[in-house]
Amino acid sequence: MPLDPTKHADWEIAEAAEKTMKTVYQLGDELGLEKEELLPYGHYVAKVDYKKVLDRLKDKPDGKYIDVTAITPTPLGEGKSTSLVGLVQGLGKRGKNVIGAIRQPSGGPTMNVKGSAAGGGLAQCIPLTEFSLGLTGDINAVMNSHNLAMVACTSRIQHEFNYSDAFLEKQGLKRLNIDPRNVEMKWIMDFCAQALRNIIIGLGGKMDGFMMHSGFAIAVSSEIMAILSVANDLKDMRERMAKIVVAYDKKGNPVTTGDLDVDGAMTAWMVEALNPNLMQTLEGQPVFVHAGPFANIAIGQNSVVADRVALKLGDYICTESGFAADIGFEKFWNLKCRMSGLTPHCAVLVATIRALKCHGGAPIFPDPDCP
Repeated sequence: MPLDPTKHADWEIAEAAEKTMKTVYQLGDELGLEKEELLPYGHYVAKVDYKKVLDRLKDKPDGKYIDVTAITPTPLGEGKSTSLVGLVQGLGKRGKNVIGAIRQPSGGPTMNVKGSAAGGGLAQCIPLTEFSLGLTGDINAVMNSHNLAMVACTSRIQHEFNYSDAFLEKQGLKRLNIDPRNVEMKWIMDFCAQALRNIIIGLGGKMDGFMMHSGFAIAVSSEIMAILSVANDLKDMRERMAKIVVAYDKKGNPVTTGDLDVDGAMTAWMVEALNPNLMQTLEGQPVFVHAGPFANIAIGQNSVVADRVALKLGDYICTESGFAADIGFEKFWNLKCRMSGLTPHCAVLVATIRALKCHGGAPIFPDPDCP
């Protein structure tokens, strides 16, 4: 029996449930996945080969598409994930073939005030530790792909400063005249590292880079995470990857990853990350966890790929758009739905007492008047 959520912390409830949870092999059988479509990461987490599933089930009708959003959230979050997982569990209790689709949490909020994004109480996604601490490495792949573009950009600035056009041509490089004062991208890491938001790089000698202003952003704000959210397949991802603007030249023209000849290598880092991750609710319903949060600084959407796979495997699919209706749901409708061609059958709007107070101008957390 699950623990009483009024007396036990979320992690205690999750820990108790994890002792009897289904293996990914059981989940795969219940979903009708074939053996080669399931890519296990241990016994309780797996990736699913989206291409094989979509190719095999291309003629099968899609299930019902449900989006969960919320009114303006507070710093603690307003329970979209909890409501989504609860809805999935409720439909499961009624005997429906239902699948959840939520976003992978960022390390920043997980180690800060919000904690994980697995839901809460008796409506959670498990196993909780794996969910909260990197899962199958998708965010790490985003970081490597993104930072590779930054390495290519800063290296090109260094080489163009140090060497002549003739020398660059011998190396197979064309001078791009990147303006070091107009680099669009920053480095990324999966923490809220305020001390690294504005830094100077390139200190040292001739081979230590070009001295310039730079900085770090949080990993899930990367355009590559946005591409992971909206890409329909690997070809689509590859095409989008080449169009990322890294910097501008001294005439103000954009310099892309394609101009830096690094878009293919960046995509290589993301091949496995394009497969959605399979987990489960406390009550054993399947949940796809894929792509990142933060609709206020990013697109904040669960991936199109995960939704497409779920729509072929289930009769009811509950997906999630980040932040709130004024940002995340708008991006769901105006970006994600337009790019995917998918149209939801209904939406669920989460409105908590705390959010209603704050929405009306009451003091926000940690003020005791807004508990």
